[in-house]
Amino acid sequence: MAEIIFDIAIIGGGPAGLSAALTGRIRNKTVAIFEHLEHSTKLQKAHLVDNYLGMPQVTGKGLMQQMVAHCQAHEPTIIKKKVINIFPGEVLTLLTPDDTYQARVVILATGVVNTLLFEGEKDFLGRGVSYCATCDAMFYKDKKVAVISYTQEGEHEASFLGELCREVYYLPQYEYKELPAMRNNVKVMKVKPRVIKGDSQVEKLITDQAEVIVDGVFILRQSDPVENVLAGLELDGEVIKVNRDMSTNIPGVFAAGDCTGKPWQIAKATGEGLIAVLSAIGYLETKPRQAEK
Repeated sequence: MAEIIFDIAIIGGGPAGLSAALTGRIRNKTVAIFEHLEHSTKLQKAHLVDNYLGMPQVTGKGLMQQMVAHCQAHEPTIIKKKVINIFPGEVLTLLTPDDTYQARVVILATGVVNTLLFEGEKDFLGRGVSYCATCDAMFYKDKKVAVISYTQEGEHEASFLGELCREVYYLPQYEYKELPAMRNNVKVMKVKPRVIKGDSQVEKLITDQAEVIVDGVFILRQSDPVENVLAGLELDGEVIKVNRDMSTNIPGVFAAGDCTGKPWQIAKATGEGLIAVLSAIGYLETKPRQAEK
């Protein structure tokens, strides 16, 4: 069976990503949307939106539902998986925790990571800091690890790590009433992580209450820092640096929406999604179409 190479892969299913996907499908391109959350939970929490032209007095959830329905009517491929790495090339490769995908162009519509990076996080990336338990668990067999999670998905990851690791410290950073039963070697810690330390590899995690000796730290956010997902991506401060056509410094990679900076408004996001996909289609037209395997 031939391996599918999508024309356009869009990372994120908020207003920017859906806007890009809609026009991409209208222009008859194969489009994959990677959306492992529930389509912009930030917008859905808005009690009332009254500044999106043509749709007055709409709830955030109602607006999001209409955007999703409109886009899905044009049948893009929805992939409910988190992209943890993107590798540039003539065809770009996208890695999820359990599969690999390919696309001719990528549009980053990841929103913003509201959580600041921990001290030491960037320094030890690949040397004890990981964003994917499924991918890297085997490196920590019979070792001690910490799992810092901002979503309930972390509960499953911690249990999985408990099958391989000698000891797992689980640090939930989200509100919960009761955690599910976990393995005996998974210890829940109600603390705030502060600093990741070590020499050439991770050796300890410092929290607001104690130091925890570990060999690795898994950090599970709703969105990972985009520069860690795509190495070499140029930033402007904490946001993705883009040109007027929404292209980035990496050929075949475009960006749109909150991840490119303020103002963090719906109209700006949908407009940038449109510009990004039209620019991506123009880029595709300059490239010979690579045969699928």
